[in-house]
Amino acid sequence: SGWDIGDIFGDIFGFSPEGRRRQRRGRDISIDLEISFEEAVLGTERKVILAKMAVCGKCQGKGAEEGTGFKTCPMCQGSGKIHETKRSFFGAFTAVTECGNCKSRGKIPEKKCSACRGEGVFPKKDEATIKIPAGIEDGQMIKLSGEGEAVANGINGDLYVKIHAQLHQIFTREGANLAMNLDIRLSDALLGAEKEIKTLDGVIKLKIPAGIDSGEILRVRGKGIPRERGGRGDLLIKILIKTPKRLSASAKKAIEDLRKEGI
Repeated sequence: SGWDIGDIFGDIFGFSPEGRRRQRRGRDISIDLEISFEEAVLGTERKVILAKMAVCGKCQGKGAEEGTGFKTCPMCQGSGKIHETKRSFFGAFTAVTECGNCKSRGKIPEKKCSACRGEGVFPKKDEATIKIPAGIEDGQMIKLSGEGEAVANGINGDLYVKIHAQLHQIFTREGANLAMNLDIRLSDALLGAEKEIKTLDGVIKLKIPAGIDSGEILRVRGKGIPRERGGRGDLLIKILIKTPKRLSASAKKAIEDLRKEGI
């Protein structure tokens, strides 16, 4: 149950026993597009040049020279269909297929368009604008309906764009949040400090509280990745305390004094 004999015939031969035909459709196009980490997080717009079959601009896809008309297709006698006998595992039967001469239109140009030679489409370099939404992830696909190849007497295929987002030297993604590490001096950890942090939105001032531990995370609200339903994630800053490898005599004495005080 659930099987349609017409669908089976259509998948194999491109027709159904009743002569129903699927609408002609141009080929889909798939491309890869590399974008920066910032563009993936904040969104951007890219223009690409595609070499594809497009509707003829001279005849507007009709296939006829301007000022001329059409005549009945001599191959299908104006029906747009050809009756053929085909053999399959079901046996021999008469099939109804698209007329290749007129591409199922039932008529052909009296004088073919000089630009596309009567095809209605021809190879062309076309510019497509790709809007990349904020927060898109590496490997995600964007579909642009109707931006694929054109076909005579049919509808355009679609354009599929696979996104490749570059990594960032500082930031990583954690869901809707951005994460980074921040090295600070031991004195800043003990006494507190204020640091300038470069985010994807610009420079901000981060207040580091006195007595912070290494590995502790500071959260900056709204500086993460835009969410689909509105709002943004946060920027998570992991504090890493850099222990000095060399100490001056005065610094060593100061730390020894701190040790005596139990610090």
